[in-house]
Amino acid sequence: MLKIAIADDQVLLREMLKMVLSSDNEFEIAGLAGDGEEILDICRRNKPDIVLLDIKMPFKDGFFALDSIKNEMPDIKVIMLTTFGDERNVLEAYKKGANGYVLKDIKPELLIKTIKCVSEGLFIMQDEIAGLVRKRIKLPAAKKTIEHEAYEQFYDKYGLDAVDRKIVRLLTDGKSNKEIGEAINYSEGSVKNRISRILDATGLKDRTQIAVFALQNNII
Repeated sequence: MLKIAIADDQVLLREMLKMVLSSDNEFEIAGLAGDGEEILDICRRNKPDIVLLDIKMPFKDGFFALDSIKNEMPDIKVIMLTTFGDERNVLEAYKKGANGYVLKDIKPELLIKTIKCVSEGLFIMQDEIAGLVRKRIKLPAAKKTIEHEAYEQFYDKYGLDAVDRKIVRLLTDGKSNKEIGEAINYSEGSVKNRISRILDATGLKDRTQIAVFALQNNII
């Protein structure tokens, strides 16, 4: 039996995660927390095997919790479960000892598989997250291309992640929401919501403007 603790500042999300994971008879929920300090207390008391940890939380964030857990209780494995798929957060989590990094859009059955794989000693991340790490390994800071610099600046300025970038690339190729969803294994509704978020973040008005903006700024 694997003891799982969950930290997320959204009550509904952590309760839904509890329901999903409780459906597997190999899991036992060791506690739910709304911030980094609270999950650290749960880890000290209940000694879970694995923690699902959000990054952005009030009071003390996920990086505080990750750092503290790994320093005090290194045997506890930590999977970052977050909406933030940008290079900065991925590398920070990796440096601080995270055992996995997945986005909240992950399907429930894949999350369950991720937890089981991490419990067996594997480091797990989704393809789009792994792509960021590969680019960092292959591209020394002193030799970054103009395209890569533009890509990082785009992330920093608008706060969009690796999934958003993939959607922009497919959108620029003329793909419909349905086709984009099939390509990245997301529902059509999730793709629509993502595109709306991209429009809100960039101040652009429609899909055509996104495509033009992406081409002009070398972010595809």
